[in-house]
Amino acid sequence: MKKYYLRAAFIIAVGLFISGCAGKSDLSLNIINGEKLEENQLLTTKNSIYLVNGGDGMKTTYLSVVYGEEIAEGSGLAAVNIANEQLCAYTAPVVLEKLVITEKEALENAKLNQSDYVIYSRVEKWTDPLGINCTVGYYTDEASVVLSLYSTKDEKLLNTTRLSKSSCPFKINNIPVSTGSAEILYEELFANWKNNMFAKVSK
Repeated sequence: MKKYYLRAAFIIAVGLFISGCAGKSDLSLNIINGEKLEENQLLTTKNSIYLVNGGDGMKTTYLSVVYGEEIAEGSGLAAVNIANEQLCAYTAPVVLEKLVITEKEALENAKLNQSDYVIYSRVEKWTDPLGINCTVGYYTDEASVVLSLYSTKDEKLLNTTRLSKSSCPFKINNIPVSTGSAEILYEELFANWKNNMFAKVSK
C-alpha cells in the first residue's frame, strides 16, 4: 500500500513539473469580416483555387522595444507555400501566385485562370526566435495571417479570418526539448481553417 502511494505521489509530481515547463500556446481563428459559411456554402474538393501572396508581415526581435518591429522578409511566401502544400493534397487544381499583388488584381487573374475561389493571404506577424530565447509574453514563436476568401464568379468577399497563434517550445530546466517556429504554428492554423471552409469528405 505504501508503494502505491509513493508511486501516485511521484506521478503527480512529474505531471506538475512537466505542466510547469510546458510553453504557453494561444490559438485563434477569428472571422473579422463577413460571416461563417453555411453548410451549403462550403467549398468542395472539386473547386479550383487561386492562392495569392498578399505580402510579408512583421517580426519581433530583442531590439523591438527600442527600434520597433522589423519586416519578416519572405514570410508572405512561406505562408502561401504552407497553404499550397495542404491544399494541393486536398482539393482540385490550385494556382499559386508567389508575387505580391492586390486583391483586385487577384480577382482579375482568377477569372483568367478560371479559378472558382481566391484565397488572399496577408501575413501580419511572423516571429521565430531560437527556442532557448523564447519568452512567454514578449518574444515568442508567433504566426498571424489574415485570409480573405472570395468567390471569383460574383467577385464577392465571403469572409476574412485572422489566424493567429503564439507559443514557446516545451522546456525542461529552461532547455527546449522540442523545436518551434512560425511555420509549425501556421501549419496547424491553416489546417484548422481549411477544415472549417471545406465540406467534409464522406468516406
